[in-house]
Amino acid sequence: MKRRHFLKTAPVLSLPLLIKGFQVEAMTTNPLLQLLGEQSLVNGRVLVLVQLNGGNDGLNTVIALDRYSELTNARANILLPADKVLKLNNTNATGLHTVMTEMQDLYNNGLMNIVQGVSYPNPNFSHFRATDIWLTGASSNQYLTTGWLGRTIDQQYPGYPNPAVLPNKDPLAVQIGSQASSMMQTSETNAAFTVTDPNSFADFINGVVPAMPDTPYGREVTFLRKLQQSTEEYSGVIQKAYGLGTNIATYPANNSLGNQLKIVARLIKGGLKTPLYIVNHPNSFDTHSAQVNVADHTSGNHANSLGILSKAIGAFQKDLDSLGIKDRVTGMTFTEFGRRIKSNDSPGTDHGTSIPMFFFGSKLNPTLTGTSPVLPANANVNDQIPMQFDFRSVYYTVLRDWFELTDADLSSVLFQPYPALAIFNQLALPVTILSFTGGWKNGEVSLQWTTEKESNIDSYEVERSDDGASYSKKGTVAALNVSTKHDYTFYDNNLLQSFYYYRIKVIEKSGQIKYSKVLLLKDAQQVTGVRVKIVPNPIDNWFTTSFQDPVTGDISVRMLDMIGKEVWKGERYANNAYNLTFNINTHIAPGVYVIQVRDKENQASQRVLLR
Repeated sequence: MKRRHFLKTAPVLSLPLLIKGFQVEAMTTNPLLQLLGEQSLVNGRVLVLVQLNGGNDGLNTVIALDRYSELTNARANILLPADKVLKLNNTNATGLHTVMTEMQDLYNNGLMNIVQGVSYPNPNFSHFRATDIWLTGASSNQYLTTGWLGRTIDQQYPGYPNPAVLPNKDPLAVQIGSQASSMMQTSETNAAFTVTDPNSFADFINGVVPAMPDTPYGREVTFLRKLQQSTEEYSGVIQKAYGLGTNIATYPANNSLGNQLKIVARLIKGGLKTPLYIVNHPNSFDTHSAQVNVADHTSGNHANSLGILSKAIGAFQKDLDSLGIKDRVTGMTFTEFGRRIKSNDSPGTDHGTSIPMFFFGSKLNPTLTGTSPVLPANANVNDQIPMQFDFRSVYYTVLRDWFELTDADLSSVLFQPYPALAIFNQLALPVTILSFTGGWKNGEVSLQWTTEKESNIDSYEVERSDDGASYSKKGTVAALNVSTKHDYTFYDNNLLQSFYYYRIKVIEKSGQIKYSKVLLLKDAQQVTGVRVKIVPNPIDNWFTTSFQDPVTGDISVRMLDMIGKEVWKGERYANNAYNLTFNINTHIAPGVYVIQVRDKENQASQRVLLR
């Protein structure tokens, strides 16, 4: 074959090449590496995506202790003992797998947000198709040729990969440990600089070029490698950043994921302007069989994989802190689907729907986003974990709140708006908020925030949420735009339950919007009152009040709509009862309601969905 013809026909996208000896895939349609520019997302922040291949069993990763009886009925042959589940601060409902001690520490120290029940309508259970959906941001019946981050680059840099539209030579994305991901596929090319073998990174840095066989194919590949090496746009900036960077934390031995994250931390510290990094877990999470050791459910294949994940992320976050770059970096995990509620006899789990996603970093709302999944009392093989959040809501939130894309930007990336989630916290504000506090007294919440250096602020909107995910406006306070310290106060007395999340929406005169940190307030007089859950949820024409402790006496129940109007009420006498069932004997339109449960002294509330 003539070299000219080989260059014309060879698909460079599929050829593993070497730059100074390091096996990479240079994702471009031109065999001569084109210039890549400064990060397309120009606020200086970095997102690290951790892909868990095979479909992780979320129910044995984030354990719903408040659904433990249902879990026992569905998966006793793989379920962790309750006393081995790792506890999380401020909740008795949820814990982590026994081996995830590092991620437990991150959560308990305010460095993690866990988004529960992430999926999409009509999910697909094929590994290939489901992965394609997650990487492209498609609907289950939609086939896209570009990735959700690739479209972001298209939107931010029209004309890419033309070097003229890019200001410098830093890659837009770096992927380590796998083939190039379609999430970085733009309309013209793939923007990821892909390192397919993290163990040979030293060869890349030192310029070692392994010999190729003396065959026609070997000679042509050698020619392409030399051609790639003659253009230093990629290799030069990466080698320079690696040389300038360092690592301080100790990473776990024999942990490929940790090795990948170690490289990422060093490149960021060394000044590489790349905003997107993709790393891959070395193990498969496709645990159809032998998921656990039969004699010890805290060990086995799944435990090994989760241990690798936890130790790698824990070391990476310590490194970011020690290196002084933690505020610029956040990470997230994802996988193509979850596993079914009911285990199989192997013992293992089969392909299912919703997953938990972990976000780690210093700029997060440190809480559980969403609730424990609603599970049937006796699950069958076809029962699935209900979806709480569409995965595109997660993408929408990342692009809007972390990379600060506008609504117009997002419309061309995700095609439609999605509800934003309260994942991120303490983002850069156009005003200094010195403090944001609140209190609950006599059925009323008072909020106070102190500002300084106000400039070009139109107003502050107070937003409230009863689940930490979906927020609504409660009122507006005009901004005074004074440079000195100033105190603002807001009162909220339309209270339907015993705890709420609050945040301040800062509206600039230009129309730009930022958010304050999230504040969780609880009514201490009610938190220790009637401890009760409404089951099932969603409800039909009946529900059961399930008390943590037995109750005796008159129990009254009210159902309120979301503006506080009573739409139904009932009353029962309890005689040392744990559960009371109520029938809704009138027609009420489907929707979201609040159910208040009262005894003679105390009250508790819960939001429900009426079908």
